[in-house]
Amino acid sequence: MQTLKPSVYLLMVMCLFSINVFSNPFIRLDSERLAITKTMIINGTASKHTLEAYTLLIQQANILLDRKNPTVMDKSLIPPSGDKHDYLSISRYWWPDPDTKDGLPWIRRDGKTNPDTQTAAVDRKRLALMGKGVYILGLAYYFTEDETYASKAISMLDTWFISPDTRMNPHLNYGQSIPGQPNTRPFGILDGRSIVQFIPDTINLVSTSVQWTTNHQTQLTTWLTSYLEWLTESSLGIKASELSNNHGSWYKFQVLALARYLGDTPLAKKTIRATKESLDQMLNTEGGQIHELERTRSYFYSCFNLEALTSIAKLADPIAMDVWAFETQHKKSLSLALQYLTPVVKGETWPHDTLKTIDTTDLIPIVSAFYDKYKTDPYYTLLQTLLTQNTQVSLKDANLQEFWLFHPEFNLN
Repeated sequence: MQTLKPSVYLLMVMCLFSINVFSNPFIRLDSERLAITKTMIINGTASKHTLEAYTLLIQQANILLDRKNPTVMDKSLIPPSGDKHDYLSISRYWWPDPDTKDGLPWIRRDGKTNPDTQTAAVDRKRLALMGKGVYILGLAYYFTEDETYASKAISMLDTWFISPDTRMNPHLNYGQSIPGQPNTRPFGILDGRSIVQFIPDTINLVSTSVQWTTNHQTQLTTWLTSYLEWLTESSLGIKASELSNNHGSWYKFQVLALARYLGDTPLAKKTIRATKESLDQMLNTEGGQIHELERTRSYFYSCFNLEALTSIAKLADPIAMDVWAFETQHKKSLSLALQYLTPVVKGETWPHDTLKTIDTTDLIPIVSAFYDKYKTDPYYTLLQTLLTQNTQVSLKDANLQEFWLFHPEFNLN
């Protein structure tokens, strides 16, 4: 297993004393890893892959500086409510019915994206751009301390969440809607990942800026609180809480993350318990994810769901609730789910449907999470194999860029 040079280890330990004091817990990021990366970049001790990932981050941030702030008001389709402040997206795997005169109601073709669902007429791509965009700008500000990046991130946050003329209402009642069907499906809550994965962490990153105000903090906290209330109290949120597939897992992640961020420990603990209880319905005895294996892109969705579960496990650690090592009465666990996916890395054939070639970079955030937790040889070896197999993949791949950016001490053998 890889060991650190004494000088690098000392540098990492020393930098922990200079970690910025952030007002709220991080969701996706880790304050210690942020400080380690920043120090190793400044001192030139980061790996070449980390330096490349950092250079790409700054390039991405610079592109965002000249872009118009996204807003829900830019869509051309109007939600059923008649209010353009309401978020609207159309479920990507649904198509007009060729057997009906008007194409309604649309029908499902799992795994085949309808390009008409991905246009500027709806909000999905704008939400994704806003979420990832402010996160990139926030990181660029943290690493460089250049107020230009903070200014743009704060402006984008203001446009999407605060300004009365352009803000999004704090709900997803019309997320992943289907033409010709009533809006009673909870699956649009999945789109909220772009908010919860990125916005709380961005707030932390830019909160040290001279441009950040108490009003920004108050308004965004109010918005996130209202969204959490909608998640837990609306009929769609309640339906999502009962699902035992990737939609249910990413719902629980959102609730847990916001509960942690907003200081609602009882709700956080309740959500962690619900996650543990869901594993028996989610996994078969071999670790296969029952609902994801039914999909036409079964490997991708198995990784997608397990990424949500490992994200929950990370959020549970600070409140002393261990999801990593938890086993159900039938011995089902996160590690069992990972074991089911890893033979593909060794060249074995995946025995289930997959419309597209399997992309093993989907495993990187999962395996790196296990490695960060346990630092043991099996996870180190698996991570080395995954990274080596994907050395020709561009760091524009989000999974690779994220890994290298926050593992500056890691080197390929």
